[in-house]
Amino acid sequence: MGKKCLKCGYERKPSDIVPDYECPKCGAIYSKVEIANQTEQGYLPRLRDAIEKKYGISFRYSRADGRMTIHNAVYPSEIFSKEKHTYFKAYCHFTKDVRLFRLDRLQSLGPTLKKETHNLRELIIAVVVILLIPTLYAIWTFTGGDPRGEWVLVSHVTDGDTIGVGRGWRYEKVRFIGVDTPETVHQEKPIEFFGPESSAYTKKHLLGKRIHLEFEPTRQYGDYGRLLAYVFLSDGTFFNAELVKQGYARVFGRDRFQYYKDFRRYEREARKGGLGIWSEKEK
Repeated sequence: MGKKCLKCGYERKPSDIVPDYECPKCGAIYSKVEIANQTEQGYLPRLRDAIEKKYGISFRYSRADGRMTIHNAVYPSEIFSKEKHTYFKAYCHFTKDVRLFRLDRLQSLGPTLKKETHNLRELIIAVVVILLIPTLYAIWTFTGGDPRGEWVLVSHVTDGDTIGVGRGWRYEKVRFIGVDTPETVHQEKPIEFFGPESSAYTKKHLLGKRIHLEFEPTRQYGDYGRLLAYVFLSDGTFFNAELVKQGYARVFGRDRFQYYKDFRRYEREARKGGLGIWSEKEK
C-alpha cells in the first residue's frame, strides 16, 4: 500500500501485519500500480538526496518470496528503470557488496545516516584512534614522552624534600637524594625551624611541573619504599643542589653519593652566609 493510505490518510506502521496492498485502518485495496506510484513519490526524493550527499539509509524491504527483511547502513548510488519497475543500486556496508532493490518493495525508509561509513575497517580505526587520544595524552603528560618515566609530573609536595609524582601509570613518592629539609609533617616531631619556608620553596618550583629524575646506579628505593632521586628542572637546574645552596636543606646521606663533595661545599657556603636554616635566628 505504501506508507500513507490515499483514502483515509492512515500512515502505515512497521508493526502492521496486513499485506502491503491493504490499508490496516479502512481496508482499502490498492493495485500494484497504485502502490508503486505512491512508494516512488514518497521515497524517490530521499533516495536522490542520499545519492547526492553520499548518505546511508536503512529500510524494511519485502522480498519476492514474501519475506520481510531489514537493511541498515545501505548507500544508494544509482536509480534506474527496467522492465516497468524502478530499481536503485546500493552498497551494503555490512555484507560488503552491491545489491539491487525494487523501489515498490520498500515498506519503510528509516533515518538517514549523516556520516558515510562505507569502510568498516576505516570506521574501526577512527574509533580506536579517538579512544586512544586521552590515553596517549595521559602517558605523555605523566612521562614527558619518556617510556622509562624519568620525566615525570609533580602532582603533590609533601614537604621540602619529598614529593609525589606520576611515573607512567604509577603514583610514587620521591625522596631527594643527599638533602634533608626541616620537618613539617612528621607525626612524632614538631614543626622545625625554617620547615614551612623549605616546603613553600619546593612547592613553588615543582608543583605541577615536569621534572627529570636521575638515580644512583646501586640504589633506587629507600627504606620506606620511596623512590630516591636527583631532581632536575626543565631548564637544567639541579634542584637538590639548590636546596643546599639556598639554605633550605642540610646535606644528608648514609653513604657517599656521587655529588657528596659538591653538596658539602654548598652547605659550607650557605652556613657561612647565614642562609635559611643557618640564619642568625638559628644560631
